[in-house]
Amino acid sequence: MNTTRRTLLIGAASGAGLLALSGCRSINPERLGKAADGFANVDQSPVVEAGPIATTVPSSPILDDIRKRGALRYSGTDTLPGFSQRSPVTRRLTGFDAGIAMLFAKYILGEPNLEFSKSGADTREAALQNHSVDATIATYSITPNREKLVNFAGPYLTVTSGIACQAGDTSIHRSSDLAGRDVAVQPGAAEEALVREVPAARPVRFEESAQCFSALQQARVNAWVANTAILTSRASTDTRTELTDLRFGRSPFGIGLPKDDPVIKDFANTFINTIAADGTWQALWDATAGTVDRVTNPEPPLTDAATGGE
Repeated sequence: MNTTRRTLLIGAASGAGLLALSGCRSINPERLGKAADGFANVDQSPVVEAGPIATTVPSSPILDDIRKRGALRYSGTDTLPGFSQRSPVTRRLTGFDAGIAMLFAKYILGEPNLEFSKSGADTREAALQNHSVDATIATYSITPNREKLVNFAGPYLTVTSGIACQAGDTSIHRSSDLAGRDVAVQPGAAEEALVREVPAARPVRFEESAQCFSALQQARVNAWVANTAILTSRASTDTRTELTDLRFGRSPFGIGLPKDDPVIKDFANTFINTIAADGTWQALWDATAGTVDRVTNPEPPLTDAATGGE
C-alpha cells in the first residue's frame, strides 16, 4: 500500500486543538467533530423514541420467546465510546450499537426493552449457539468463518480496517511497515484482516478493544489494527495515540443471530431496511458516533431482506 501517511493527533486535553503531525498543519476541527469533548454527551434516546414499530411480527421460536419475555436479550460491550458505553451518570448504555439494539427491541415489542449481557470476541458465537442471548450487536464483523456458526442480518454499518500508533511515531508510512512488529488485535476479524494485509506482522491478541488500546498507550505493542469505528472511538479521546490515515479491507457489521431461526434473520433485515429508509439510521449515527467521527461518513445500509446480503 503506497498511501502517503497523514497522521492526526486527536487531542482530548482541555480545549486542545487538532494538529496534523506532518508539518504541524492545522486542520479543521469540524473534520472530527467535538473530539475534545469525546462522547460524554451522547444520547440516542430521542431517536429511539421516534423509531418505528413493526406492523406485524412473524412467529418463530426466538421472536415468540422475546414477546413472551417482554425483552430482547442481547450481548455487546459497555466500554466502547460512541458505540456502546455505560454512562457514568445515568448508568444507561449510550452509542450507535446500543441505539440499534434499542430500536430493534422497540421494532419487535413496541418498547425498547432490553436485557444486556457483556460478551467478548471469543464468546459471541457460543452465546448465540446456546441461546443465552437472542442477538449480538457489538461492531460484530461479518466474516465467512463466523457465518458458518451464526446468522447475520445486515450489514447495518460498513467501515474499513485501520492502524493506530503511539503519538509522534513517524515510522509507519504504509501498512507493510508493520512487518516484523508487534501489533495488537482482537481475535477474529481484526486478526484476519491484519494477516491478509501484512503476513509478516506479529499479531498480539487481546480479548477486548480496551486491552488493545491500553497496550498501545503503554507502548507494549508498536501499533493496533482494528476497524475504524473502534479506532476512532478510542483514539478520539486520548492524546497518547493517533489514528493514521491508512485504510485497508472492509468491515461490515451485522446483527449476530442464532443459526437455527432463519425467520428472525429475515425480520432483522426488514428492520435494518426500515430504519435506513425512514431516516432513523442517519439520525442515530448523527446523535452518537457521528458527533466525533466526521471522517467515516457512512451511508445508510440497504440489505436484501431475503438473504442478508448487500
